[in-house]
Amino acid sequence: LVGGNGAGKTTLVKLLCGFYHPTSGQILINGISVEDYNIIEYYKLIAAVFQDIDVMSLNIVNIVTGRSKEKADMDRFTDAVKRAGIYDKIQTLDKKEDTYINPVFDDKGINLSGGEIQKLMLARSIYKDAPVLILDEPTSALDPIAESEMYNQYNIMSKGKTSIFISHRLASTRFCDKILFLENGKIIEEGTHESLIEAHGRYAHIYEIQSHYYKDDAKKMTIADMEAAYE
Repeated sequence: LVGGNGAGKTTLVKLLCGFYHPTSGQILINGISVEDYNIIEYYKLIAAVFQDIDVMSLNIVNIVTGRSKEKADMDRFTDAVKRAGIYDKIQTLDKKEDTYINPVFDDKGINLSGGEIQKLMLARSIYKDAPVLILDEPTSALDPIAESEMYNQYNIMSKGKTSIFISHRLASTRFCDKILFLENGKIIEEGTHESLIEAHGRYAHIYEIQSHYYKDDAKKMTIADMEAAYE
């Protein structure tokens, strides 16, 4: 899902997650309305990572697995943090996976950067291993080159799942089976990266504006830069 601020991307994702309920129309899964599902069972189908993240003051194992270390599958935990790209950072910490995030419950707790928090949340979604993976701007705190590398990994780890993600940066959408370009709450273009470039529409125009940020010597694309491309 791509588009500028206010296009409706996050609203659409939160409808799919069951956080919002449609005021008209229906959301169907295999022909069955989401309103007919047990909401707890429905939540089990989805692992979501949102852009605005408040991390609880727990240790890293608690945050990623949702369990105490004694009850967590530690092999699965290690695999998740490696695939999310946060394993090396954890290994530099004195208490490693037992390290608390922020010093509320442990005065030796640490504060992670925005990009590291996003990777931690990605690890949590990988650990959950739900059939539907939803990412809402999960790499907004990363520079374009780091983001591209993460999405290459994401493409591998989402194999066999229904995967939906939101991005302002159009270069990160190349591997997608289908791209939906939204404006003013409506889908105005739909297709693969290649077909949308060939169509020479809004997607192609904005991709051209953003493309110089994806060179090896590129400066970091800010949120303002991304939004300016849509104007």
